[in-house]
Formats: sequence, C-alpha cells, structure tokens
Amino acid sequence: MTDQGRGYGAAPWGHGDPNQGIPYAGSVGYPQQPSGWGDPQAQDPYGTGQYPVQQPGYQQQQPGYPPVQPQQPYRQPPPPQPVQPAAPVLGPDGIDWEAEAAALDAQQQAPVDELPAEEELLAEDYPAEDYQDEHAEGYDDEDDYQPFLAEEDDSRHGERKRKQAGRTQRKRSGVACLGMSLLLVASVAAGGYYGYGFYKSHFGPPADFTGAGTGSVTVTIPNGADGWAMANVLKADDVVKSGQAFVDAYNKNTKATTIQPGSYTMKREMSGANAVSFLIDANGGDALIIPEGLRASVIYPKIDAKLGLPAGTAAKAAKDDVAKLGLPAYANGNIEGFLWPTRYSVTKGMKVDDLLKQMVANAVAQFQGLGMDSGASAVKLKNGYQVLIEASILQAEGNNSADFSKIARVLSNRINEPAGETQGELQLDTTLQYALGRTKFTNAEKDSDKAGGYNTYLVKGLPPGPISNPGADAINAVLSPAPGNWLYFIAMSPTNTQFAATFSEFKVYVKQYCTAHNQGFNAVTGQCD
Repeated sequence: MTDQGRGYGAAPWGHGDPNQGIPYAGSVGYPQQPSGWGDPQAQDPYGTGQYPVQQPGYQQQQPGYPPVQPQQPYRQPPPPQPVQPAAPVLGPDGIDWEAEAAALDAQQQAPVDELPAEEELLAEDYPAEDYQDEHAEGYDDEDDYQPFLAEEDDSRHGERKRKQAGRTQRKRSGVACLGMSLLLVASVAAGGYYGYGFYKSHFGPPADFTGAGTGSVTVTIPNGADGWAMANVLKADDVVKSGQAFVDAYNKNTKATTIQPGSYTMKREMSGANAVSFLIDANGGDALIIPEGLRASVIYPKIDAKLGLPAGTAAKAAKDDVAKLGLPAYANGNIEGFLWPTRYSVTKGMKVDDLLKQMVANAVAQFQGLGMDSGASAVKLKNGYQVLIEASILQAEGNNSADFSKIARVLSNRINEPAGETQGELQLDTTLQYALGRTKFTNAEKDSDKAGGYNTYLVKGLPPGPISNPGADAINAVLSPAPGNWLYFIAMSPTNTQFAATFSEFKVYVKQYCTAHNQGFNAVTGQCD
C-alpha cells in the first residue's frame, strides 16, 4: 500500500471510480450503492422533498460557515506525453554495445520451462508432422539447424530442439571430461611406473638372477682382475644379470680375494652370490694350469693326468675329434697354438673333449680381442694366423716378456730383409727342434730338408704352423715390435738378453755366454762347442 491508502497502479486517484469514498465498495456481501447516488438532482439529504439547485460555478454557502470561494471550473489534465528514449550511443564500429549487453542479460535471466521427456509429450504439444519429420528415414538432426543470422524459431518445436541441443552438448561435455579424466589417470600411472623404474635403477637393489643357474659356459678370468673386471666377464657371458650384483656379493665375501685367474666352466643365469661362491670353491678343487709357450705334445699328458685318463687319451681325442673342437678354418685341422694357456677348473667326470673345447674357445676369443687379423698388415704379415705363428716362435725363444718387443723386431727384420745377412731366413733352432720332436739335432739334420718348412735354416720366412701355444704378451709384441735394426739376439740369463745388428757383434756376445757356462767357442760358426 502507498501513503495514500491504495495499491500501486498507473491510474490517477479515484479517476473514473464510482465507488470512491465508500468503504469496501464492490466487495462480496456489501450492498451496492443506489443507482442515483452521486446525482445532485436526485439527492434529498433532509427528506424535505426539495432539492437544492446549484448554479454552475456557484457553491452554496452553509449558515455559520465562512464564505466559500468560487470554485474554478475543472480542467482535464493533458494526456501524458510519451518519453522519448535517449539516443543510443554507438561504438566505433557503429553498434550499440550497451543495448546488445542488456538484451543478452535479459535472454540469460529469462526463465526456461523444463520440457517433459520425449515420451511424455502430448500430441498437441508435439505436432505429428514434426514427429514424422524427425523420425523419417535419412533425417539428420545436425543438418536441421538455424542459420546464424536467421530469425530464431519461437515455436514449441524450436524450443524443444534448442533444449535437446543443450542436452546433447552436456553429454558431449561429459564424455570429454571423462576422456580427460582417463588421460590424467593414465598419465599419473605412467609417471608412477617410470618413477618406480628410476628409483629402482638408482636406489633399489641391482638386477640379479636367482638360484644356481642352468646350462654351462666357459669363462676366463684374466690376470690381475678385480671384482669389477670379473663381473664384466661374467655379465658378458650371461652368468650374472648385472655386474653390480656380483660386486656386491664379492665385497661381502672375505674369501673372494682368493679367486685365481683362469678358465672356469660355470652355469648361466647364476645369482651374484652363487657366482662368487662357485669361483671360490673352484680354487679349492682341481685345476689345470697351462703355462705360455708349451707345445701340444707337452699339454696332452697334463690333461690325461688331471682327468685320470690313460696316457695318450687327450692326444688321440685331439686328432680324432679335431673337427668337433671348434677350430677356425684357417687352422687347417692343426690344434697347435689353440690350447690357450691359462687356469682351467676341472670337475669330476669331465670329458676330455669338453676341456679341449674350452681351450680352443678361449684361444679364438682371445685372438679376436687382440685384433690379430686387423693388425697383421701393419707388420707385413698376411693374416692373423701368421701373427700366431710368429708369436709362437717368439714365445719359445724368449724367456723374459720385457724383451718380447725387441725379439719381435729381430724376427720381423729377418723375414722382411731378403738381402740382409740372414737372407730372409729365421735360422732358429726352435723351429727345427719342434719338427724333430727333440731339443738335440746334428749338423746333418740341420742341413736336411726332412723337417720340411720347419727347418728355418733352409726355408725363408715363417714355418707353416705354430710351434707352441703363445700368450697375450707374445701376440701383442708381434703386433707392436720395438723399433730397431737388430738381426741377432742371445739370452745371457733369464733377465738379460743382448741384441746385435751384425754377425760380428753377435759373436762377441756368444763368446761371453760360452765362457760363463764353461764351454768352448767356435769363431767360425759363432756357437759354443
């Protein structure tokens, strides 16, 4: 209610209301006013039957009241003039952005009635033709759209389509949110997996096999190998899964330092602790140690004795089963030079062929590692097999590995200088002794060709095959001889070897040697009597 006692409204107070001034007029149960009420000609307030007549513009004065001022004639107020809207303020682009914003706000704030589910729509709310159109064959809801600048469809069908489009959009948004959630979960899971892998590789226990392993493989522990050197060998042969697992077990075992270099027949996929224990136990068991420079004829009896076999068993197996021992083709079936010198673990019941295979496999692996084939041409040799032959001679002639590189230079100078004093001949006793199978020989045998290519007093260059089983020091010396012009050498003692470039200088050293050993000296031959 307002302060004037009426409700809000646009009509002026009492204007055109015949019930003005009558309480509850028009209310239910209240008597209606007489038909003549308000008519000055029909009113007789005093019941006299006389009616006062009021002149136009004149108001009758009641007795005892002050005079009444003449009333101005009533003037109808002018009709209200429509308010002209303010001129729109246009932006730089010619658009009234305030009006556009107001219209957008009104559209967003306008209440939208929820439409009933599709199956609950009444026939009159959903015309049959619309239903038939939408369910007709080939109907595509996405193609039935309003152009961007077209007038909006205000029909019930248009309203329903807009709501259905909203529900479709919400479904698509839900699917997109679900996809993003799954992607996030997958990313977190992947991060956790790789994070765990990083932690395990940097801070977790090292990779390790379990158990004592399976199968068998021959491994060679080199001289002076520490825990990591052993671990690298075992890892390369698939004995242990990681070097760190072996090193950890090696450091924990106080007996690990007793492990000796040599060849061992081990199982594959052993735990680090089992591998360490095996190597320690093998040192306490039977082992066959083959020194550098021994001939095959000397090694065979050692094998027979260690395996408890009849004499000649190893020699016979090396001859009869040579095709099964793994020799390379360039060996031409000759096992000499391929019985690699090292320590071999011998187990009860081991077969001779298995031990010979280990030796050959070790030799082939060592030759490849030393680069015999690739380094042959640099020292004027044809191939790796010639490197092996020369190394076998060096190993048999030398007695101090410190002098090997100088002896290698002597051998190289002799076979590569046909015009020199030796005329391209090695002129060595060791090659003839190998062919004869003994250390002593006569001058007649020395001048005979019965020894074939191994009599280096008669043939030029290298013999046809190795004369011993050399080690890595001799092979490396052949591949890297010391610079010099020497053609002769003589071992004065196990630690002293003298080298000479001429035969005259060489005879001086020979005479000193013969005198030290109480022997005569032949100045013509340059040898002791």
